[in-house]
Amino acid sequence: MQAAKRLSRAFLTSTHQMSTNGYDCIGILVDDEQPVFSTVAERLRNAGNRVRFLDPRSELPSSRVDDLSLIVNKQVFPVTLPALRYARRTETAVWNNVTATVALSSRLVGLNALEAVGFRTPPVTFEKPDGEYVAKDWHVWDGAPELNGEGDFYQELIPTEPVDYKYYAVSDGERTWTAGRRVTSKLYGPKRFLGRARTRPALASRLRRLVERLDLRGVGVDFIRDHEDRFWAVDVNLAAGYRDTGLETALFESIRASLPDRYSDE
Repeated sequence: MQAAKRLSRAFLTSTHQMSTNGYDCIGILVDDEQPVFSTVAERLRNAGNRVRFLDPRSELPSSRVDDLSLIVNKQVFPVTLPALRYARRTETAVWNNVTATVALSSRLVGLNALEAVGFRTPPVTFEKPDGEYVAKDWHVWDGAPELNGEGDFYQELIPTEPVDYKYYAVSDGERTWTAGRRVTSKLYGPKRFLGRARTRPALASRLRRLVERLDLRGVGVDFIRDHEDRFWAVDVNLAAGYRDTGLETALFESIRASLPDRYSDE
């Protein structure tokens, strides 16, 4: 009996040492040139984790999933969905939960989720409205919204300045950090950073509610502001880039908190 206890304790100690010596391997679904996640990856490595960047536009074999402790699904395309479902079945940790990832890939579901937490969204039609409009495809990976173009559904263009207000939330499961920025609208040309946006408490509160209801770890919501100073939520984005937000530390903490618990030698 004592020998068995010593063997068990030795096994647990060995497992703990493997964990603290970099046992955890984190796979990040994102282009390795992405500046924010490159910075976060370096911090994770300095904390003792191994980090791999995974091409989100390529198939991720189950054998590679088996080598990972956590998948950070920053960017997802249809080709990577089978790997995320496999990870869920095999209890490999995934940063943003798989159900929400699949659901919010539908733009209509995303708009409905935004409305459910109290955001104002432009009405949807399946015929082109009179006047100017924004055309959108069903899924977030099918293409960017287009001004007066062809799409699967349409939204009347809200009169506003050509500026988007992007709000971001990052959660570690207990605390949620938020930040905002202003950029030029891609409806009128290439996106340019204009500056940090003052976080409006009502919008931040609803954003936190979205995070809590869908059990998210990272999300972005795009707003426009009309001439009556009303904010309209026009898109929800689980593939947010977090540039110019100062949320690198929050992302590091969130990813570390998402790693599975390991054995203790106590």
